[in-house]
Amino acid sequence: MSNFSVEVRSDEPFEKALRRFTSKTRKAGLLRDLKKRRFYTKPSVQKKINRQKSIRRQQKAIRMAEVGFVRGARGAAGGRGAGGRGAGGRGAGGRSPR
Repeated sequence: MSNFSVEVRSDEPFEKALRRFTSKTRKAGLLRDLKKRRFYTKPSVQKKINRQKSIRRQQKAIRMAEVGFVRGARGAAGGRGAGGRGAGGRGAGGRSPR
């Protein structure tokens, strides 16, 4: 398991550092991994679960193809928002306005 640390800068509020720490753990999938390892799952049961997940993914892909949904596409701009940014056309910081 990885160790995460975030230093609180002198001019930075604690909440912002906590947000950075939370996003680091989310990107690494730490909580998802902890929840998955909370109980032991027999390999045969895990195979069954993985098979069911695969079937669901395939069925969803078929449904989306019927509707005409293309993953990642956002209109005629090639998946880019306003200004050619990949953040959904949000402002300079990539965050939604409040």
